[in-house]
Amino acid sequence: PVKLQPIAISDTVTAPSSALSQTVDKYLKPYHDSLDAQMTAVLTTSPRRLTKGTPESELGNLMADLFREMGQERFGKPIDVAVTNNGGIRTDLPEGNITLGKVYEVMPFDNDLVVLTLSGATMQKVIDYLAQRKEPQSGLKLVVDKATNKPKEVLIGGKPLNTEQTYTLITSDYMAMSSDLAPIVKNNQGYKALNYLMRDAMADYLRRKGKQGQA
Repeated sequence: PVKLQPIAISDTVTAPSSALSQTVDKYLKPYHDSLDAQMTAVLTTSPRRLTKGTPESELGNLMADLFREMGQERFGKPIDVAVTNNGGIRTDLPEGNITLGKVYEVMPFDNDLVVLTLSGATMQKVIDYLAQRKEPQSGLKLVVDKATNKPKEVLIGGKPLNTEQTYTLITSDYMAMSSDLAPIVKNNQGYKALNYLMRDAMADYLRRKGKQGQA
């Protein structure tokens, strides 16, 4: 039988010893230092911790609001509704300084924002989905019956849903193509990829608020 020998692991990381390793380390150090500076740069500050959760949360609401605000600047036209998913928000935002590194922790996935043009009938199905799933959204006033998880009151931009008109919905490419929402929105009347990562939209929004002196 083969005898297994335990190998001691040290918490101390030693500097590279070979000439080649030292040369590579010296070559990569400026890139490492530059990346570290970017990740630790403070975008803004928050007076309190923002947490995710259902049926509503401060962080979920913030994310949906900023995706709609930043997305419609890229889209060039107003966007009626934004929808994101709680599962894609990986951690909370801390009280105090919010760095770019923290944004990467909250949104580590390379998901892009996309805008869908939907019929009123399809938007009604999206609303039914939101009433069931309690995902973060922006642009809607949605009152849900707790007993049935069905919508009791729906306003889009302050107006009742009109099944005869079209609406724009911004969400992630993942939600539009691969999530449980995808079968609902597949028969859209328009699909526009903004080539704008959700993570970048979040960073741009927080950086803007920091420059404006807002938390």
